[in-house]
Amino acid sequence: MKNSESSSSISLFVYLTVLLISKPWGVAASIIPNPISNKHYYSAYPVIFSPSSPVPEIKYDVFVSFRGADIRKNFLSHVLEALARKQIVVFSDKKLKGGDEISELHRAIEKSFISLVIFSPNFASSHWCLDEVVKIVEWREKYGRILIPVFYQVDPSDVRHQNGTYRDVFAQHEKNYDMNKVLSWRSALKQSANMSGFDSSHVSDDAKLVEEIVQNVLTKLNQVDQGKSKGLVGIEKQISPIESLLHLELEDVRVLGIWGMPGIGKTTITEEVFRRLHSKYESYCFMANVREESERYGTNNLRLRNKLLSTLLKEENLKDDLINGLPSWVKKRLHRMKVLIVLDDVKDAEQLEVLIGTDDWLGPGSRIIITTRDKQVLAGKVDDIYEVEPLDSAESFQLFNLHAFTKHEDLEMEYYKLSEKMVDYTKGVPLVLKALANLLCGKDKDIWESQARILKIEQIENVHDVFRLIYTNLDYHEKNIFLDIACFFDGLKLNLDLIKLLLKDRRYSVSTKLDRLKDKALVTISQQSIVSMHDIIQETAWDIVRQESVEEPGSRSRLFEPDDIYHVLKDDKQGSEAIRSMAIRLSEIKELQLSPQVFAKMSKLKFLDIYTKGSPNEGSLSLPQGLEFLPNELRYLRWEYYPLESLPSKFSAENLVTLSLPYSRLKKLWHGVKDLVNLNVLILHSSTLLTELPDFSKATSLAVMDLQFCPGLTSVHPSIFSLKNLKKLDLSGCISLTRLQSNNNHLSSLSHLSLYNCTSLKEFSVTSKNMNELNLELTSIKELPSSIGLQTKLEKLLLGHTHIESLPRSIKNLTRLKQLGLHHCRELQTLPELPLSLEILDAIGCVSLENVVFGSTASEQLKEKRKRVIFWNCLKLNEPSLKAIGLNAQINMMSL
Repeated sequence: MKNSESSSSISLFVYLTVLLISKPWGVAASIIPNPISNKHYYSAYPVIFSPSSPVPEIKYDVFVSFRGADIRKNFLSHVLEALARKQIVVFSDKKLKGGDEISELHRAIEKSFISLVIFSPNFASSHWCLDEVVKIVEWREKYGRILIPVFYQVDPSDVRHQNGTYRDVFAQHEKNYDMNKVLSWRSALKQSANMSGFDSSHVSDDAKLVEEIVQNVLTKLNQVDQGKSKGLVGIEKQISPIESLLHLELEDVRVLGIWGMPGIGKTTITEEVFRRLHSKYESYCFMANVREESERYGTNNLRLRNKLLSTLLKEENLKDDLINGLPSWVKKRLHRMKVLIVLDDVKDAEQLEVLIGTDDWLGPGSRIIITTRDKQVLAGKVDDIYEVEPLDSAESFQLFNLHAFTKHEDLEMEYYKLSEKMVDYTKGVPLVLKALANLLCGKDKDIWESQARILKIEQIENVHDVFRLIYTNLDYHEKNIFLDIACFFDGLKLNLDLIKLLLKDRRYSVSTKLDRLKDKALVTISQQSIVSMHDIIQETAWDIVRQESVEEPGSRSRLFEPDDIYHVLKDDKQGSEAIRSMAIRLSEIKELQLSPQVFAKMSKLKFLDIYTKGSPNEGSLSLPQGLEFLPNELRYLRWEYYPLESLPSKFSAENLVTLSLPYSRLKKLWHGVKDLVNLNVLILHSSTLLTELPDFSKATSLAVMDLQFCPGLTSVHPSIFSLKNLKKLDLSGCISLTRLQSNNNHLSSLSHLSLYNCTSLKEFSVTSKNMNELNLELTSIKELPSSIGLQTKLEKLLLGHTHIESLPRSIKNLTRLKQLGLHHCRELQTLPELPLSLEILDAIGCVSLENVVFGSTASEQLKEKRKRVIFWNCLKLNEPSLKAIGLNAQINMMSL
């Protein structure tokens, strides 16, 4: 049989939407869509539980219970696809076949807010399905979870009374199972069928039925969302007029501006509006901190617009440029989509122009919401403007007491009157109310009265005055950390653990101090563990630092304004030991030639950041006579486009936690061995002149090394392979690197290793028991090390465009491997049996590939988790391999 005939025969028995024959030779199979990221919903219904038996956290929006033989290939697939389109997180038992999976099913039910039970003619023939219903009914009664029954091609009364096909199977069940179990099944079916649900016989077609089911699920989820917003005082009063101004019933594109002073609640209100409305749109994007991101990377930087478009179109690597505008295909796609966009905290009209321009590229019914503190930004850009009003006295009192008192008991009259006084000073600004309440929470009446007297004496005129008062109540170390975050770390988006390392002090616990700042509402820590603070609080901190020395910036503790920094750096005499941190944006500072002694008087400098704003500007600061001194106290040093060949020889670097010198002119960091016991992050990427690395044997805490695109680097120092805490090593684009071998050393902690585009690399042998991702694409390696099978935690292995001829059989031992990239491995001839865990296999363009091996039995292949398998343009696949690929695709399709 010819190859083309073989391919055609395969396509006849494989479901068309799963198996695609894209070329005369080869096969592609796309099994299931990518998973949706998790959200959490909590029941709005009252629940009763024992402290000794905590309620499992909600992980899934919906658990789907069904009989696969009846609906898997048609109705179920449409339901799952419709739920996924609405970003609803679903668990279905399509992959679980037996054994321990039963307990996993029950855990999934416990972690699901809604259970969607699809009763079909043969539903009751499965004891699994019946056990699921019993569990679902139990958790509905016990914890108020929601059950939605769907009667698909079966009469609800047959389910309720076990008639029809249900009568026959239950007669058999009574012979095979304990009577108590059978009775529990009958009871669960009766209770489920008595509930309001959906009957397919009452709906015109499946498409309409699916639409009604999804809308009902959304309604249930939105109801619990409404409950979650009850803790937001005064929110309904704000949201109602906003929804009115959005004119959701109209099909035109509308833009709404939300304007108000800092701390008034613009972001909180907009987040709530977005949360309530987003499910009504085909796509959506909430872009937070536009002002901060634009200032960080430059208004004209495409990073933000690419992020917006990529989110809306769900395209990770979208190409876009401001000169030529949006590509026509992007405009066409967006013009057909109804989208919801929120741009939060926009500073100027230029940012809006870059991000959205005109709204003619959006589909009918789309809505854009813009929040800003400057009303002029919205002029001529929006259809309506909503001004956020302060909370009224009753709302202010309620919000203040929510945060000031931990017990829900009647307030004593003295506290009641003191609370009223405090609320009067806050002017109804939520941020100030919470901060002042957190300051006083748990304090006795004497402290309350003292603060009330201070507020009266100080004549509080604006919100900054309140935060100055809160600042004065911090201890010395809390003040230091607060100002460090405000004047240096905020905006860097550093992980909490790294912040703790940078601020580490033997005299106190940084974690405890950060918790206190968080409790006082002075800093926030995101779910991603990023430390930040509100703009208005940061502005207060900046002013506190300015007041340290109004006339002499060099005597202040922290420098962050370009003119002040220029003044200090221009004259060596202006620096002092007082300076603790300095953040220099190269694009905003005047051209300046620095003295070799420029940092000599700043011996206490701990944090130094010299960076660009989106585009290179390496000429702003030059060192024509070199640099003789860097403070040994430095913990954080980032200097983009560092202009010298090495760091000063006298610089000890012993306190460095982060060293970042991207785009530098370095040839060598330093000579000899440095005591780098605190170094955690090393970034030298794009240092094109770098030829060698120093001895890192004493850098025992080093966790991240970014050495991307250092084309002159021919080798790495062997000391790197002795680093026990190294987690990430990136050598992408080091085109002169010929070998990377750890010999007998094993990097026990290394989880991410990238040698992408190391085109000269021919010898590779690195092992780590914690390796999670290994990228060897575009290298010249011909084989993988025999130890590859020992890296059992490996999930992603990329080998595209290499000279690999075969894969070791031990690859089957990689039981967590999810993605294997082999595209354009033109010399690959044989593909051995792969682990069952593999989800994505890309073998595009493996033109020499002849033989592909799958599990020996169908039962083994049924345990696979394939989502996407591609063998396009594999010209030499033999007939048995083609048939095996087709059969494997069919088996994986059945598992759906």
